[in-house]
Parts: sequence; structure tokens; C-alpha cells
Amino acid sequence: MDESSPAKAEADIEVRLERHEPLSFRAWFYPFVLLMALLVWVRLEYGDMSRAAALAGAFAYLSLACTFCPLPTTPVILWAAGPVEGHGLGIHPLAVATVGAVASAIASLHDYYLLTFLYRYKPVRRIRTTGLYRRVAAWYNRAPFATLATASFLPIPVDFVRLLAISEGYNRLKFALGSFAGRWPRYLVFAVAADQFKLGWQWVLGIAGATVVLGLWRGLPPLVRWIAVKRRARAAVN
Repeated sequence: MDESSPAKAEADIEVRLERHEPLSFRAWFYPFVLLMALLVWVRLEYGDMSRAAALAGAFAYLSLACTFCPLPTTPVILWAAGPVEGHGLGIHPLAVATVGAVASAIASLHDYYLLTFLYRYKPVRRIRTTGLYRRVAAWYNRAPFATLATASFLPIPVDFVRLLAISEGYNRLKFALGSFAGRWPRYLVFAVAADQFKLGWQWVLGIAGATVVLGLWRGLPPLVRWIAVKRRARAAVN
């Protein structure tokens, strides 16, 4: 078959998943909704009496903090491990890191399912045909698990690595483990710092504010450019 044929071009942009069974979105999101309902009930029922209930609330929050729902995570880790006298929960750093990493692994799977769903549409799949994508994918595929774990550890926005792993059809279990392997030591560092240096609510608010500013810095310029392009297009039509 001719290499430039439409069938060959379409084959180049298919998502190659490392499994034979199709993804069941209901099998993932329905149990997650039930889990969230249980965590919210525990938080509301025992919130004033139990640190475990407060940690359940933190778990629910962190399990939602994915690329498609970019909630800040570091302030929650500092709050959970921070001293009680500084309005923290005073929970042991190992428990905070473990619970946080499990929740973040769950959040990463939200990205996995949602982006895989979006790849049903040809305009999204065409991203894989660009030269830049192919070069970045070749770099990622040299050591996918290590790259994913490192990206999850670094305290900078590196969502594109997770999205690239999904786009390349990386195995779901390895994907979740890569997230856990990177997030656990990252959260442990922050939790130990909050515990040892008695970081109070001022640090939580400061880091939360810095995260919001960083998010606006990343998100506003593209949005402004998109609005400007739309305005120019309407002006040209009129």
C-alpha cells in the first residue's frame, strides 16, 4: 500500500493502547462518584472530631486535581502535615504523602480516561501527525516510566508529559504507578518540611496564591490571543 495513502495516514494517528479490551468509562467514573460521596459523608459526619475525617476531605480534593481540573495540591499537603497550633492537621508526613500520592494517582487516571475519550475525534488525533509531536514522543518513549515519574515529582507544571503518555497509549497500571512513584517523594518532602519547620497557615495561603498566579500566567496569554483572533475574524467578516 502507498505510504501516503489516506488509510496509512489514518493508521499513523490511532491511539495504540497496550491492552485488548476497550476502556469502560462508566466502570471508572461511577465507582469514583460513589467513593466521593462516601468521603464527603465521612467528612461531614465526623469532621469536627477526627483527623482521619479531615484527611478524607483532603483525599477527595486531591483525587480531583488533574490536568482537566487544575487544583493546587501543595497547599493541601502543607495543611495536612502542618502543626495543629498553625491551624494544620498535624498528621504524620508518611501518612500524608501516601494518602496524597494515592489520591493523585486516581486523579491522573481521570486524565487517562478523558483524553482517551477525546482521541475518538479526528481533529484531536491529528496532533500525533505533527513533527513536533513525533520528536517529543520519541524522546518520551526512550524511558516512559522514568520520564513520567520524574515529571510527577518535579514541582513545576509538566502536564504535557502525562498527556503525552496517554496519547502514546501507555499502560493504565504503569501510568498510575508512575504518578504514585513521582508524587509520593514530592509530597513527603513538603510534608516533612511542614512538620519539621512548623509551617502554618501563612505558608499554605502563600503557596496557594503563588499557584494561582502561575496558573493565570500560563492560561491567560493563550486565552487573550484566542479572543484577539476571534475579534479579528469577526471584524474581517463585517
